[in-house]
Amino acid sequence: MTQADCLACDVNAGRIQVPGGFIHRDDKWVVDHIVGMKPGEPIPLKGFLIICPSRHVERIDELTPWEMSAFSTLLRDVTRAVGLTLKPQKIYVCSFGEAVKHVHWYVIPRYAEMPASGIDVLDGIFREKRWTCAWEDAEKVAGRIKTKLRRLIMVRQGETGCGPFDGGL
Repeated sequence: MTQADCLACDVNAGRIQVPGGFIHRDDKWVVDHIVGMKPGEPIPLKGFLIICPSRHVERIDELTPWEMSAFSTLLRDVTRAVGLTLKPQKIYVCSFGEAVKHVHWYVIPRYAEMPASGIDVLDGIFREKRWTCAWEDAEKVAGRIKTKLRRLIMVRQGETGCGPFDGGL
C-alpha cells in the first residue's frame, strides 16, 4: 500500500532517487541515504540514513509483530555497519514523523567535529544546514555502508565461513 504524496512511498517505489540507491531492501524494510531537503540541494549529512517500512504505515503501533522483530535486528545491523564504516563518535537513532507521515527512523552519525549534543546536531543539520555533502560523497558512503551491511547480514545468517561475528569484517 502506498499513500499519495508520501515522500517515503515515492522513494520506496523508485520515483525519487537516493544517493547510492537502496542500501537494504526486503519485504518489510527499506534503508537508504537521506536526500536533500529540496531537489538539487546538498545532502544534509554524509552517512545520514533512513529506515522505513516497505509498506505505508503512519504510526509505530500499526507495525506487525514480525515487522518490529525484523526492525530490531535490522537496526542493530545498520548501526553496526555505520559504525564500522564511518567510525563516528556516536550514532543517533530517532523518529519524528511530522513532515513525512510514513513512519521512519533516522540513523545519524555524529562525527568528532560535531557538538556532543543530539539537539545541537539536529539543529545544525536541519536549521543551519551544517555538515552538508555533495551527492557523490553520499553515494560513495552509501555504497560502503551497503557492502558492510550485506557482509554483516551474511555473517549473522551463517552464510559465510568467517567464524566469529566480527571475523572478516
